[in-house]
Amino acid sequence: MEHVNTILLMGRPGSGKGTQTKLLSEELKWMRASTGDRMKEIRDGNEPFSPRVREMYDKGIYLPNWFADYLLEGALLGIDSHVGIVLEGFGRTVEQAEHLVEIVSWLGRKLVIFNLEVSEEEVLRRMLKRAETVDRPDSSDEEKVRGRLRQYDENTAPAVRYFREFGLVVDIDGEKSPAEIAQEIEKALEG
Repeated sequence: MEHVNTILLMGRPGSGKGTQTKLLSEELKWMRASTGDRMKEIRDGNEPFSPRVREMYDKGIYLPNWFADYLLEGALLGIDSHVGIVLEGFGRTVEQAEHLVEIVSWLGRKLVIFNLEVSEEEVLRRMLKRAETVDRPDSSDEEKVRGRLRQYDENTAPAVRYFREFGLVVDIDGEKSPAEIAQEIEKALEG
């Protein structure tokens, strides 16, 4: 994929987006920006809006589009257009997807989206297992995970379809091992 300098990882909750974002940014030596990481920092911090973010985050509710846009703009507008960046957690709604396409177009960046495909059953298994070892209030029981999956189906799945209209999406089997997924992504980038 010639001249790609902006990569977005998408997929259901628990699909491995965060892991692959880290692996890919390290492999390519590109910057990394994750709304999830930033929201966790805010959730656990003492910023004026931390209590509101904590409340929504702990319930597994998406934060407003304008908040995600604020985080996205800070990530993309803060770097030179030739610097590569791997994004995770942006474009969770059609409105956010439209905003991302508009920003990368305006900046002259070339975007590709890797969609990690994982079944709902696998998401449930992964998220409940993760909740045993990691402080994830939004994934602490089956109902919360199912709520996150409903949010994905209602909001993010249409955003993935929107990106598809632009020919930006490459589907990756997210049920493989992290190393195998990383290899598939690298192959796609080379092709």
